[in-house]
Amino acid sequence: MNRILVAANLIAALFIVVIAIGLYQVPKKALKPTRRFRYCMWMTFAGLMVEIVTCVLEGRSEWNLLLCGSNYLASILTDCIVITYSFYLYDLISESSKTFTKRFAYAVSALCLLDICILTVLTLSGKLFHIQNGYFEAGSCYSYMGVIPGICFIAMIFLYIFEFRNFRIQNKIFVVLIVLVPVLGSIILTMDKNIRYGYMVSALSMNVIYVIIQSRLVAEAAADARLYNEISCRDYLTELRNRRGFQEYMDSVDEHKEIGIAFIDINSLKETNDTQGHEAGDRLIRRVAELIRKGIPTGIPCRISGDEFICVIENISDKKLSELMDGFRQLLRQNERIAAVGYAHGQKKQIGELIKASEQMMYEDKEDYYRETGRNRRR
Repeated sequence: MNRILVAANLIAALFIVVIAIGLYQVPKKALKPTRRFRYCMWMTFAGLMVEIVTCVLEGRSEWNLLLCGSNYLASILTDCIVITYSFYLYDLISESSKTFTKRFAYAVSALCLLDICILTVLTLSGKLFHIQNGYFEAGSCYSYMGVIPGICFIAMIFLYIFEFRNFRIQNKIFVVLIVLVPVLGSIILTMDKNIRYGYMVSALSMNVIYVIIQSRLVAEAAADARLYNEISCRDYLTELRNRRGFQEYMDSVDEHKEIGIAFIDINSLKETNDTQGHEAGDRLIRRVAELIRKGIPTGIPCRISGDEFICVIENISDKKLSELMDGFRQLLRQNERIAAVGYAHGQKKQIGELIKASEQMMYEDKEDYYRETGRNRRR
């Protein structure tokens, strides 16, 4: 048993597993462009494991059949990786070039499937290899193994060279690395006759591609996800958090944290829209948002519906909240009593009750507004 080869394969397999599992933790947007790369990683891992099995079983005649099967599996897994990798290249290039088709991937797949058929026939006939007393012995056609995957690999190298811009690889040095690492690895491995399949080269190549290409895709997807989340949680008119943003924020607050909830509702927004137009209504909404920012500077204001706002104030006592709300009410009165406000104090775990209590107080304030001003109540 080649212990050095087994140890090297185990280390390579560990790296593959760590990277592959990590690719499942990426944002949803990155799952699709990394899908086929993950398949390549897992097939490379399988190849490494199968190669380890062939080394461990070497010399054990009672395991002849299993040794034969593992060697056959190791010989065809390379074709499977090449097929999957060709479609992965298509995924990468087609993102930037709409004219690039799947013809290259289909041609590679056809060649590799043909190769699998030929390898199967040669294995069954004993011309590829045979197992004698627990030891691997090359057959008369053993030198054929790896020819077609090698041709496909050379074609992929040319594809990298001619299409490297579509991979969004800006530095040509990275292209050289992607090409040079597997080439040099293959040359080095051919110097040791005990290494028959060389999945370590595949593992090394996958690591290089991950560093140069996949990590960029994941980073871009993560940035896009953050931007999308930021946009989806913001109200475009006031630039405050919207209802989703409010919920996301509250999910991040500790259940036992002391908080104050202010519930604000614009007075006479419908009347403004009906009599002065929706642009005037929008200006009124923005004005209220600014007053909330000014009057409750320590709060997290959110616009949860057309004319309703909630402002969350963390780490505040009941007395301090009352003083803050008294000042805010005065600010609203100085601005034509533009909105009604109610508030409540408690722990975050009581959020439902706090919103209900603050909303009820807001309605009482609104009733006072309509009674004192004599204006028609129109929502």
